[in-house]
Amino acid sequence: MMSLRGPDSTATLSLNGHFFCHNLLSMRGDFVAQPFVSDDEKIVIMFNGEIYSCPDSYNTEVRFLHDMYKEHGVGCFSRLDGEFAIILADYEKSTVFVARDCFGTKPLYFGSRGDDFGFASYRGALAALGYADIKSLKPNHVVEYAFNNERILEREIYTFNIAQYKTDLTDWFEAFDKSVAKRVKHLRGKAFVGLSSGYDSGAIAASLIHQNKTFISVTIEGREDPEVVQRRFAAVEASGNQALLLSETELDLTGLRSWLQDRVEDQPYFIINDDGERTETGKSVHTDKAALMLAGVCTKAKNAGALVYLSGSGADEIVSDYGFGGKKFFAHSNFGGLFPTNFLGQFPWSSFFGSTQAAYLSKEEMVAGSFGMEARYPFLDRIVVQEFLNLTADVKNRQYKSAISEYLKLRDFSVKEDVKIGFGFKDKQKKKKKRFSGIRKVANYFQ
Repeated sequence: MMSLRGPDSTATLSLNGHFFCHNLLSMRGDFVAQPFVSDDEKIVIMFNGEIYSCPDSYNTEVRFLHDMYKEHGVGCFSRLDGEFAIILADYEKSTVFVARDCFGTKPLYFGSRGDDFGFASYRGALAALGYADIKSLKPNHVVEYAFNNERILEREIYTFNIAQYKTDLTDWFEAFDKSVAKRVKHLRGKAFVGLSSGYDSGAIAASLIHQNKTFISVTIEGREDPEVVQRRFAAVEASGNQALLLSETELDLTGLRSWLQDRVEDQPYFIINDDGERTETGKSVHTDKAALMLAGVCTKAKNAGALVYLSGSGADEIVSDYGFGGKKFFAHSNFGGLFPTNFLGQFPWSSFFGSTQAAYLSKEEMVAGSFGMEARYPFLDRIVVQEFLNLTADVKNRQYKSAISEYLKLRDFSVKEDVKIGFGFKDKQKKKKKRFSGIRKVANYFQ
C-alpha cells in the first residue's frame, strides 16, 4: 500500500542501528531519492508532501529542509509553508525530530516495540513490523525523541491569532488565490478538481480559471444541479481546460469496493463534537460512500493524466462548521456555523484540528494515494485559515460560507446556493433519474 502511494522510487538505508525506507512520488520529473543523507552522514531526512516555501534555486525540497534545519534547528518547522510529514534524524544530537503540518494533511503514525520505536505513514506498516500501541501523531506538532528514550519533547508548530477585527474580505481572496496557485506549481502531471455544483470545489475551479492555470475537472453524473453544472462546464472549457463527466455506467461500485479493500488501508473514524458526543460510530474509510465516489473520480482523472487532486476538504470544518446561523446540518457540527464574537474559550473547536477534519483528511489521503496521486488542500493553507479567523463574526455569519460565497461572486462563478453538496450516490435509482433527468443532456452537450 505504501509503494502505491510512492510508485516512482523505493530506497532503504541502515545507519547506526536504525532502518529507513522511503517510497517516492515524484512531482517534478527529475528527483532526488530519499532517505536523504548529509555529506557527513550526521543527518538523515525523509518527508512526504510539498514544501511550497522551497525556493526555485533548490533542485529538491529535502536539501532545503536540511539547510533550514542547519540554520534554525527545531525552529525550522514553524518556518515551513507546506503540507508535510517529516522525519529528521540528527546523529550528532542522538535525536529524531518528527513533524506534521498545521492540519496533519499527511498521515504519520508512531509505534513502540520494547525499547524500539518506529514511525510510518500508514498504521499497517508498523503493525506488520510488530509494533504495538500505534497512534497518530498530533497535527501542528513536532516531537523531539531522544534515541536513548530519556527525552521526549512535544512542541506546537504554529499559533493562530484568534482576534476578529477585519471587515474586508480582500486579504482572504488574495490568500486563497495564492494558496491555489502554489499547489499547481512544478507539476509533472495535471491537477484535477472533483467539481460539484457546490461552494468549495467551485471556488478552487474559479481560482484556477482566473489565474489561467491548467487543470481537469471531473463531475459525477446524477448528483449535481444540472443548470449549475452546465454553466461550470462551459466556464472550464472556455478556459481551455478539460471538463469530464463520470457517468453512472462507469461507476463500477463492486469494482471500486474491491479497490478500497485491496489497496486502501482502512481507518476508523472518530468523530466527536464540542459537547463530547460521538456522532458517527462504526464508520471507516472502507464503509464511507464518499470514499467510493472519490475512488471513481480518481480513476477518471488518472486516466486523463492527472497527478494532483485539489480537494475542498477543510472548508466545511473551518468556514461553515457544517451549519449556518446556529442551525446544525449534521450532528458533528459544533455551533451550527454561528461564529461567536470572541473565540476565547471556544478555539479550537473539535473539528478544527480533529474530529471530521482528521477523519476526512485520512480518507482523502488514503484513497488518492492508492492511485499514486497526491491530495492537496487549498482551504487548509495556514494563511488562508488565519485570514478567515481574523474576519469579524458579522462577516463570517453574513451568509452561508460567507468568504467562499463572496469569492464566487467576485469570480462570477455559479453555485447551488445554501446547500451542502459532496460526493455520494443515491440508492434509489428511480428517484435519482427523476430528479436529475437534465444531467444527461449536459453530458451529451459537452462530449
